[in-house]
Amino acid sequence: MKKSIQHSLIVGFALFAIFFGAGNLIFPPSIGNVSGTEWVFALIGFCITGIVLPLLAVIAILNAGGKFEDLTRPISPWFYKVFNLLLMVGIGMFVTIPRMSATTHELGVHQLFPKVPSLVTIIVFFAICFYFAMDKSNVIDKIGKILTPVLVIALLLIVGKGIFDPIGVPVVTEINNAFSNAFISAYQTGDVVTGIFCAPIFIAAIAAFGYKGRQARSMAITGTLIAGLGLLVIYGGLLFLGASGSGFFQAGIEDTTLVSNLIELSLGNFGSIALAVAIALACLTSAIGVIAVIAEFLNDLTKNKLSYRLWVAVVCIVGIGIGSAGVGAIVTFAMPIFTALYPVAIVLVILGTFRKFVPNPGSYQGAILLTFIVSLLETIASLGLTIPFLTDIIAKLPLSSDGFSWLVPAIVGFIVGSILYIFIGQKNNPAATIHSAEVE
Repeated sequence: MKKSIQHSLIVGFALFAIFFGAGNLIFPPSIGNVSGTEWVFALIGFCITGIVLPLLAVIAILNAGGKFEDLTRPISPWFYKVFNLLLMVGIGMFVTIPRMSATTHELGVHQLFPKVPSLVTIIVFFAICFYFAMDKSNVIDKIGKILTPVLVIALLLIVGKGIFDPIGVPVVTEINNAFSNAFISAYQTGDVVTGIFCAPIFIAAIAAFGYKGRQARSMAITGTLIAGLGLLVIYGGLLFLGASGSGFFQAGIEDTTLVSNLIELSLGNFGSIALAVAIALACLTSAIGVIAVIAEFLNDLTKNKLSYRLWVAVVCIVGIGIGSAGVGAIVTFAMPIFTALYPVAIVLVILGTFRKFVPNPGSYQGAILLTFIVSLLETIASLGLTIPFLTDIIAKLPLSSDGFSWLVPAIVGFIVGSILYIFIGQKNNPAATIHSAEVE
């Protein structure tokens, strides 16, 4: 096989595998189940959050020269460290990684070996993660060559049977807006954040293959397209599998229970084995990639005083502690964290993707500031805490009933920030500009 094709497949498969973690297998069937006959609209919403935006995150980092730090530079020098720390610790270390270990037990090991304690599964899970993540230079190569092919085969068996021999027919459900429900529910996959986290190691892997400049950019785009196509096939199949079972299972059933029951109906006992393999590999590949990125960031943040390998160990130990709480508990406490931070990540990715069309740093600053304020206030309100006057304003914003209250403020902030920067900011910092960077 021609080397460039082989490298494209390795990068694409590894990107697919790191994106496809616990939430990616749990949430599509659940969303399909509550959407019923509206499953196509749900699939569109889910794919925007779960495929388009995560892959655009890779392009945004690529446009910034391969570094998240450079993507956030127009906002402020301190923003990179603060926001990245919130994402990596708040979402990555405390939610995404522990949830993967818990999901591996509940949907994988427990289905085949009911007597194995969850703590044993979780410890073994993180021991494997520790082994693979220790050598950060070969993380992508190992995932792309070793783990992903088996994962893809297991997933294709599950979704292929669900599509070509459905267990039932989608029924009408009580869903009000399948699109927005799926769009927001897909926040829980964490894939936009994963894209921001992992893009630098993908770009570094491409450079390690010997590609530079336009060749590196072409390789990155090809890899994202391969990953995107794979995700579309799997998400579509899983979501339809859930929709086809909407007449069998009531809304409100636990996500992990729904998935295992759906696959047992579709594939019988063999389905339990295929699910266990898919879950274990999906969670391992994602966890390994995210652990490597978090450890490297924290190593740099502490200026190498605490080594990369030590941080890998710390992340794994924290994962064991939180993962022991179970998937349900993790999903419950995670949603406020996602609703506060995810809109900011989405806006940042969009700005980075269309970097060359952004007028000035004020555009970034205004859009990010208003997005964060609205998201934070909305999150506080969702916890039952109201702030007089401000909470009422947020509730009256356009699209707030659909969960997009941050969208119009982001646009307003972009426009106002651009104008203010021309008259105020540029005079104070005339050297500040936005450049579109290429990977060297």
